[in-house]
Amino acid sequence: MTDRMADPNEVAGDVRLGLTDTAWANVPLDDTLLAPAAQSAKRDAELHAAATKAPPALRYVLGDVLGVGGMGEVTMALDRETGRTLALKTLRVELAANAMAVRRFVTEARVTAQLEHPAVVPVYDLGVLPDRRLYYTMRIVRQRSLRSVLEHPSGREDWPLARLCTVFIQVCRAIAYAHSRGVVHRDLKPENILLGDFGEVYVADWGIAKVLGNAELTPSVAAGTADSSLTAVGAAIGTLGYMAPEQIRGEADLDGAADVFALGVILYELLTRSRPFDGPTAAAIVLATSHQEPSAPRFREPSCPAELEELCLSMLVKDRKHRLTDAGRVADAVELFLEGSKERARRREQAESLAGEAVEHSERHRKLGEEQDVIRSRARDALKHIKTWDPVEKKRPGWALEDRAREIDKEEARELAHASERFAQALGYDRESELVRRRMAELYWNQADRCERRRDEPGQIYYEELVREYDDGTYVAKLTAKATLSVDSHVRGADVIAHRLGERDRILRPDAGQLLGTTPVVDVTLEPGSWLLVLRKAGYRDVRYPVLARRGERFEATVNLYTDEEIGDGMVYVPGGSSLVGGDPEAFEPLPRQMVEVPDFAIGRFQVTFAEYLEFVADLELRDEAWAMKRLPRAMDTGEGAFAERDSEGRWVPRWDILVEGEKARELCRREEAGSVPVCCVDWFDAVAFCRWRSEREGRTVRLPTELEWEKAARGVDGRWFPWGDRFDPSFSKMRESRPGFGQPEPVGTFPTDESPYGVRDLAGGMRTWVGDLVGELTAERALLEPEPLPGQPFDQNQMRLSRNGAWNNLPNWCRSASRLRHVAGSRLTGLGMRVARTLSPRS
Repeated sequence: MTDRMADPNEVAGDVRLGLTDTAWANVPLDDTLLAPAAQSAKRDAELHAAATKAPPALRYVLGDVLGVGGMGEVTMALDRETGRTLALKTLRVELAANAMAVRRFVTEARVTAQLEHPAVVPVYDLGVLPDRRLYYTMRIVRQRSLRSVLEHPSGREDWPLARLCTVFIQVCRAIAYAHSRGVVHRDLKPENILLGDFGEVYVADWGIAKVLGNAELTPSVAAGTADSSLTAVGAAIGTLGYMAPEQIRGEADLDGAADVFALGVILYELLTRSRPFDGPTAAAIVLATSHQEPSAPRFREPSCPAELEELCLSMLVKDRKHRLTDAGRVADAVELFLEGSKERARRREQAESLAGEAVEHSERHRKLGEEQDVIRSRARDALKHIKTWDPVEKKRPGWALEDRAREIDKEEARELAHASERFAQALGYDRESELVRRRMAELYWNQADRCERRRDEPGQIYYEELVREYDDGTYVAKLTAKATLSVDSHVRGADVIAHRLGERDRILRPDAGQLLGTTPVVDVTLEPGSWLLVLRKAGYRDVRYPVLARRGERFEATVNLYTDEEIGDGMVYVPGGSSLVGGDPEAFEPLPRQMVEVPDFAIGRFQVTFAEYLEFVADLELRDEAWAMKRLPRAMDTGEGAFAERDSEGRWVPRWDILVEGEKARELCRREEAGSVPVCCVDWFDAVAFCRWRSEREGRTVRLPTELEWEKAARGVDGRWFPWGDRFDPSFSKMRESRPGFGQPEPVGTFPTDESPYGVRDLAGGMRTWVGDLVGELTAERALLEPEPLPGQPFDQNQMRLSRNGAWNNLPNWCRSASRLRHVAGSRLTGLGMRVARTLSPRS
């Protein structure tokens, strides 16, 4: 069975309820059938007779067939009298003797002709062709139906919903007009809605229309289509899936409510591309239409507008007493939706325009940030060789760059403010705009990331909250994502213990830790943040391996293991890998913020002490007394050997009375502890000479650490500001404000808090230390090639070197791990000493 249900007057082969084909085909064309309008019946009889008699004069010249249907076909024709081309619809010859077929054909022509509406195809003429076929002529309409649009390969997206709604409104207006004239279509469906090339919309196939008793049509039409004469009581006419429940039941008092139900089904298809009542059989469709509530359109198509969903469901109510039955009101409701859509579209367009401006400001903000980094770097380069006593003229170019950087900073802030303002205005036009909210989330995510890189926790929290407010889930997922860790060791089987670092008393401290397994450890999930991994294997020194677990990122590393003998006494192993250096706005002359790769190395746990250094002087004295005297620690403005003297046994010892002054200071550093004070008043060449002596004695190279090695040893990998974390207190390291009264140096290791993630001590305080290079300016290899002045010769004031570390006489900013200080290589200062390092290479 097909889904088309027709009345018994339809042609053989159509599905019908009621009498058999033979019975309806033999119904006579008599006065009983044609009553009560005798005039109309007479005209119908004349048409019927004309179809069996001699043909009239030829008026139309027939052309190509435009379409074929169950009752006939539509052919292109030329009207000789008017000269226009039109469509001529004919009744099949074999149906000419079928009175009901004739009546239905004539009814369709007459009803259509009198429904003078832009959405009803105009009918021009009704008659009989020379070959005795009944015909009527009408405007040619391109045979493209709404069904072909809905079933387009690209889906409904071929026509946007607004365009489909415009078509639907015209259909509703046409049906409202027909209802006002007393005509019920009874077979509304997408196949019967035709679409012209220039936006025309036509409601076609009025062949089973019902003309109500109060119809405003001419008497001939009203009489010829009276329900009592053309429809048997209990007969169901229409197409399954579109017929209203009362239409399926064949109720005699069918009215316009049935058409509105069919319009509701069509609207449902426009919204969801599916029918509300469907099934594998005709019986299933009847059951669904009569007894089952349709699924809400948004259940099938989440983007369905709520207003249209509500309208659609009100048109599909089973009981017509509670159904929206006015097609004109339906059209008004859809028009109101479109008007709202137009306003929403206008507001959305305005919002997107403002969002575009905001994105431009955001992009300028980003570029200004990059430009500021470049300008600040140029300013550092311009001023790095300038001495404090140099005239303003030499400083002016560098100052100009610093001033430009400050102006860029202001411009950057303005661009951020403008971007935020434009985004806020855009949301005022379209609060739910996904584009605007996505762009805002992107802007604030970048700001949060920037604050995180600068270790600006309040700023990071602020912008992350803004991300959560405007994000569609993309960035929030990143905010809550965990990190994935995989770690291996070149000698496998090492236990891996993970300690989460958390701040207690302003210091990052490890928790009790958890065993992750033995290497290789693969794809372990960690909470974002700073971690300290400890790798432990018998025969090798424990490795402290800091990790910055970033949200949503995967971290992989292979760690080399070394024995105590390979690392050396008094040395700390710093595993190779990436490290964040520079970028501290409160440090002195910091490097630009950057991730660097630093190979394995070892560095002295403490700074070189007086005792260690004077042992070197004593050994050197045995070979070259002049050079030994030159190497003695002394201030530049004091006599030779001011910080060292011979004891009663002739050994070199520090001068405690000069090195440590004041009763309080001497309580903290007794005479017998003076040898443990970090050496000071040695120049860069003294430090290099000491490293060569250690190398000869130990049989392997000992050297000064490079800048990057020193900073990595101090900061680990997470970019912290101080060795212990991001917060400072004078009691954490040996600096000017650590003790009451006038500051004095103290033995190494006095401040246990001053310890880096690797276990290196006294990096924020104690004594500043020489390093072997200047990043980007002077390599360690080239520095070693520069000649040292002979004893008694003046130093070259252009030979610049660098020191890192904080010192006992420094202020807090000098204690920051990114701070750097330039000196002439021959400088001898009471706050400047040395620390040693060694390159490590794993055994295969």
